[in-house]
Amino acid sequence: MVQIGEITGFLDNLAPPSLQEEYDNAGLLTGNREDPVRGVLIALDSTEEVIDEAVALDCNLIIAHHPIIFRGLKKITGSNYV
Repeated sequence: MVQIGEITGFLDNLAPPSLQEEYDNAGLLTGNREDPVRGVLIALDSTEEVIDEAVALDCNLIIAHHPIIFRGLKKITGSNYV
């Protein structure tokens, strides 16, 4: 079974982190690299609808062009998007 780290490693080889801009936030943002991949959902943004779709499809990895965490988080209270 493929682990999340194998997929993120492949993506890092395809688009090396050393080439990202200073403001980019690429790579695994949440989760465990050692977890087995059950399914992958690819999206432009990690919206609530995308996350709901991933859950419905039993995908435990979302690959999104725009990161769900872009700047430093101050709090997670349910009153903001994240």
